[in-house]
Amino acid sequence: MERVVTGLVELDKKRYQVYLDEEFAFVLYKGEVRKYKIVVGKPLAQAAYQELVQEVLPKRAKLRAMNLLTKRPYTEKKLRQKLVEGKYPEDIIDIALAYVKSYGYIDDEAYARDYISYHMASESPLRIRQKLMEKGIDGDTINACLEEQDAEAMQKLQLRQIQQLAQKKNHGQKPSDQRESAKVIQYLLRKGYPMSMIKAALSDELLEDLYK
Repeated sequence: MERVVTGLVELDKKRYQVYLDEEFAFVLYKGEVRKYKIVVGKPLAQAAYQELVQEVLPKRAKLRAMNLLTKRPYTEKKLRQKLVEGKYPEDIIDIALAYVKSYGYIDDEAYARDYISYHMASESPLRIRQKLMEKGIDGDTINACLEEQDAEAMQKLQLRQIQQLAQKKNHGQKPSDQRESAKVIQYLLRKGYPMSMIKAALSDELLEDLYK
């Protein structure tokens, strides 16, 4: 069934947003609008529609995904978001993502593993977990990648991070009272470190005001 062109909205100097049957369909370059005889109020030929959604737009979305991935790694969720921002239809995005996944260009597990290795020296596992989940990586994948880390080495890193952050927060000075001690500890908790780890990392003198 032919679809009727109900809107052509200029997106920028080169492109139009095309509406078919009162719904947004896709974005085309102005030359393509002319080539496929897309005119408001007129039906879009079925052959033209099929060519656009089966050849033109999938090819463009694949190239866009590849170009993005040459600049930096993406999780599947973040790459999808970029293609959505580019106003590609969902089914076209699915095709593009399947294409890059088939070549191993997006791999959430590898992304998580690399992210953990890079950030473990400066961030808590909880904070790393939160950030990876924001990027669309599922909890099981994150847990598996975290468990690959050497537990003893990870603990030593966290203890050192806590000590450095505490010194930085209080300008290298021992807290002078309970209020200052509480501020330091709340700061560390917000950074994602558990209280048990904070207690292990900091001297009794730092905590005694808070727990006397």
